[in-house]
Amino acid sequence: MEDKRFSLASRLIHWAMAFTFLYLMLTVFLRIGFMNGHAMSDTISHGLTEKGIIADKDVTREIAHHILHPMWETHELAGYIMLGLYIIRMIITFKQGAAFPSPFKTGTSGKDRFKSWVYVIFYVLLAVSLVSALLMEFGPQSIGHEMEELHEKGTAYMIAFILLHTAGVLGAELGGERGIVSKMISGNKPQ
Repeated sequence: MEDKRFSLASRLIHWAMAFTFLYLMLTVFLRIGFMNGHAMSDTISHGLTEKGIIADKDVTREIAHHILHPMWETHELAGYIMLGLYIIRMIITFKQGAAFPSPFKTGTSGKDRFKSWVYVIFYVLLAVSLVSALLMEFGPQSIGHEMEELHEKGTAYMIAFILLHTAGVLGAELGGERGIVSKMISGNKPQ
């Protein structure tokens, strides 16, 4: 019987979600890093001043916004892609069953219970992040700020999940589940 974690559908969704996730994080880090609006506004102002052009701060902020807007549109597009992938992942999970044991099942080892809770919490928090993004875009303006704060807090748990997931995969690869990376790519253990 094929391990549910390594079916073609599960592997394709896993990698599509992983790359979409990494792109979303890249746009977030660019926005809070050197491509944030204030830093770009200052850079534009400095560059114009070097050319002998004095520009009002509001003008340089508007220019920075026009530069950043296309990147942020791709973040939103990637968010819609992630929403679609999440829905497909949930459909696969309900059709095939979860790829990990229930954390409530008696007799489940502490290690498997921990792994299961990490995945359950990840998928719940990912749903919160996706719903908060939709409410920012389509919900009432009165809750927009709260949804934006909730959505931004998602960065922390997503980074925590990536670190836990990567550490777990490396631990498994170096420990008792050798070949897990190969199975996630090809579906087969290396010979």
